[in-house]
Amino acid sequence: MRELLLSYNIETEVRGEGMFGLQGELPMDDSTLPYLWLLTPHQHTQAKTIIAEFEQLHQQIASQKWRCIECDEINEGQFALCWQCGSNRPED
Repeated sequence: MRELLLSYNIETEVRGEGMFGLQGELPMDDSTLPYLWLLTPHQHTQAKTIIAEFEQLHQQIASQKWRCIECDEINEGQFALCWQCGSNRPED
């Protein structure tokens, strides 16, 4: 998400990354997971819109099965590679 927002000139920092290394030592919940910190608060609405659009597109893609052009295998939408032969998902 950080790189996605950066492509729209929205600066963020990832905070709490160090806590992720303690996985197993600490319970992993909303208080210990890494999160994005928006450096320009006036871009909050724009950032939320960009993230929502990205997540909606990702859900649409993940729900669509696709057929491998190399081996003809049907793959679930969330996979970018064919599980049978390893070929890339074809571009739509």
